[in-house]
This record gives sequence, structure tokens and C-alpha cells, in this order.
Amino acid sequence: MKKIYFIFALLATTSSFAQDLTLGIELSPSYQLQSIRNKATGLFSSISGYGFNLGAPIKFNLNDNKSFSTGLLYEFSAFDNRVNTFLISSLRLNSLRIPFTYNYPIVEGLYLNAGGGINYVFNSKEYGGGIWLKTNTITNRFQPYIAAGLSTLMDRNTNTYELGVNARYHLIDIWKYAAQTSTNIIAIDLNLKYYF
Repeated sequence: MKKIYFIFALLATTSSFAQDLTLGIELSPSYQLQSIRNKATGLFSSISGYGFNLGAPIKFNLNDNKSFSTGLLYEFSAFDNRVNTFLISSLRLNSLRIPFTYNYPIVEGLYLNAGGGINYVFNSKEYGGGIWLKTNTITNRFQPYIAAGLSTLMDRNTNTYELGVNARYHLIDIWKYAAQTSTNIIAIDLNLKYYF
């Protein structure tokens, strides 16, 4: 956790290099997948899930309508297996996320977003057999990812709204000791941001 606070503080102090700094609030629903690869056969399967991101984005406006975005977000992820609305099994992840995104204008009002970031999973648990078990000790807590997407900005008086779609691929296996499979998380976020 100290590393995450240090990175966030470092980003806040570098704001003097940007021409303009804008703070905001974000609420982004997310469709997620656990991409599971069998290491012996190379075959893929997946488990679908859902989640959301909530937090404070920061945008550094650069020259020629380019910008750099970061911030601090809370992310909730759930991968539920239900039969007739009855929960059979589930994986729940609670994370802090720091994105690093470069926003490049394609045409007026439309931006290409590319970058990455890191998630810190501070709480994970699994449900099965009628009980919840904490899985913090077997989870790779630091989850770096790469990301790409599109967004648009809309100005309303002195404030700005951002609407976009972003895809993320987490580079590290979610499980520390999985010998036969590799499980990576893929997320598609609907970015809803409001800048003050």
C-alpha cells in the first residue's frame, strides 16, 4: 500500500510540468472475463463477470489537445456462477487501481486512449460449498495491465464530461500457485467521468 500512496503523491507533485490540471469523479461499470489457459494443452476457456470502478481521475492537459490521465480508483470485480438464481460459486476481488493513460486526439472530440496501470488487490474471497473463504494469501496482489480505448469529451459551461470505452488486459496470473492453468483478467470498462 505504501508504494501506491508514493506513486500517487509523485504524480500529484509533477503537476507543475503540465499546462493544466483537472480533477474529477468517475463511476465506470465493467464487463469482465477470467481468461483461463490450460498450460499442458494450450486450450482457452473463460468465466464472465461484472464490476465497477469508482474514484478520482486526474487529467493533465498538454499541447495540441493531447492529455495524460491518471488517478486513484476503487475497483470491485465479481465472477459468479449461478443456477436458477442460486449462487453456486463466486470469486470477488476488491482493488485499488492507478491508471496511466495517454489521450491522443483522432478527430475533433474523439480521442484514442492507450497506456496501462496497476491494480492492488487488497481483498479477495471465493464462495463454494455454502461458505466464503479469503484467498488473499494465494492471490497475486499486484496486477499490472495494458489498456486501449476511445473516448469523447463534452464541455458544459466550465465543466467537462468524458464518455469512453476502454479494454484492459492484466499481465500476471491472478493465482500464485496454479501449476496447470494460467488465469488472467480482461475487462471492458464504460468510462463515465466528470471533471470539475
